[in-house]
Amino acid sequence: MKRVGVMGCGSIAQVHGWVLSEMEDVQLAAVCDIEPERAKELARKYAVKSGQSCAVVTDWRELCDMDLDVIHICTPHYLHAPMAVAFLDSGKGVFMEKPCAIDRQQFEELKRADAEHPGKLGFCFQNRYNETTRQLDLLVAEGRIGEVIGGRAFVTWRRDESYYQSSPWKGRWETEGGGALINQSIHTLDLLLRYLGKPERVEATMANHHLKDRIRVEDTVEAWMEFPGEKRACFYASNGYATDAPILLELQGTEGRLTLQDQEVTIWTKQEGISHISCEAALGIGKSYWGAGHRACIRDYYKSLNEGKALPINLEGVETTFDTMMRIYESAAFSKADYGEETVKRAEL
Repeated sequence: MKRVGVMGCGSIAQVHGWVLSEMEDVQLAAVCDIEPERAKELARKYAVKSGQSCAVVTDWRELCDMDLDVIHICTPHYLHAPMAVAFLDSGKGVFMEKPCAIDRQQFEELKRADAEHPGKLGFCFQNRYNETTRQLDLLVAEGRIGEVIGGRAFVTWRRDESYYQSSPWKGRWETEGGGALINQSIHTLDLLLRYLGKPERVEATMANHHLKDRIRVEDTVEAWMEFPGEKRACFYASNGYATDAPILLELQGTEGRLTLQDQEVTIWTKQEGISHISCEAALGIGKSYWGAGHRACIRDYYKSLNEGKALPINLEGVETTFDTMMRIYESAAFSKADYGEETVKRAEL
């Protein structure tokens, strides 16, 4: 039985709590949040197994000293890496929401801790577990479209001022680490790179179109990437659309094309023409655009821990996505000063 803590008890923690409450081999033994009522509510809803108690704390350092096997990190972005390092150094396993870090220095600190405590640090890239992703994996592996030579991806969602007002750490470089790229579209970038690998060349532009003077990060990003073998990809994400539209991911091959949109995969090949595969959405809770892969992703992490196998999504497995994200930011040379960015000291850990 793994004794588990949840660090941060906001919206995404509800999904983690729900999954953990369904698992027979884990016990939700501690929850932590700076808002005690929010932590108590998470414990009340998901620490329900007979005869088991759940500690409720507001200081995250207390989790380091508790008898816990794993801690789920569901906090604001800038806290992910520092907390993960502290928990790993205290001998605990860590399962972390995206992103793994908000800058290269944080990533290097995380890399050091991971090397010193191998086999403990896992990440929640739940879209890798979507049925549509599994279908793409299978079709690409079967060679249905020949060699993948390119890809394109579009994320067009809506985030208005109220979204940022409800979570003041968002919309600021110092605490969110960026905007549309690091938060809303990192999972789609991750899937695009899944089939193309690490780019040799990255060029990008960014802008803040619809929330000038209200947020200090990008609401729109476009990137062009070139990969070994002259493979190419185009990536576009914006929070300025009218609604949260389904993402579009397309892979171009030498013999055909695969398109993922919503719960459907469309196949076009030179030999067979067009066909469609409709995928049934898995059961999940929370916002629809999160997808429903959390359950499979979390379960897979614990299965690997219990069996002593390599973790399914470890630091090495997310490094290409992190590095490419940082290269997009670095290439875009998005001027924080142009949008009124002031020097902000991060909240004390």
